[in-house]
Amino acid sequence: MPDDNTRIESAAKQKASIYNLEYAELNRVCENWGEPAYRARQIWDGLYKQYYDEPALFSNLPKSLRLKLGDTYKFTNLKPETTLLSDDRKTEKTLFRLNDARAIEAVLMKYSNRRTVCISSQSGCAMGCVFCATGQMGFTRNLSAGEIIAQVIYFAKILAEDGEQVTNIVYMGMGEP
Repeated sequence: MPDDNTRIESAAKQKASIYNLEYAELNRVCENWGEPAYRARQIWDGLYKQYYDEPALFSNLPKSLRLKLGDTYKFTNLKPETTLLSDDRKTEKTLFRLNDARAIEAVLMKYSNRRTVCISSQSGCAMGCVFCATGQMGFTRNLSAGEIIAQVIYFAKILAEDGEQVTNIVYMGMGEP
């Protein structure tokens, strides 16, 4: 099994997450590729309104652009590994694996008329609290913007299937700043 440094180096060589791009950056990418200005809006809407998680789903884009997006960017950087539901099924906690094999958790809480997603901004925790499993595993790294956004998108897509949407976003208490 590869050591931590090998895994981190391998992850660094992988394609960048499309979720790391701000709208202005996406607009510049499309411009550099010779695409019309409206293509950035189509991609943005597909990512954040339709929750497309692979280039093939962007049926409003030419095939050549979908292929270029897939060759250049990673559309999923979280792999759901385990999901636990509370007895009342109002809370759903998911353990994700990141591209570098690090683990994080995120939680969807469905209470009254709120749909809150509790997300991670770090893998591990530097606090070292003796009573906490996360604190005992130690701090490994901060998450990229794309990894943070992907947690919200994951649950937003689940909620959208039931005609609902995320109403609140909070951070887990794992020593995050």
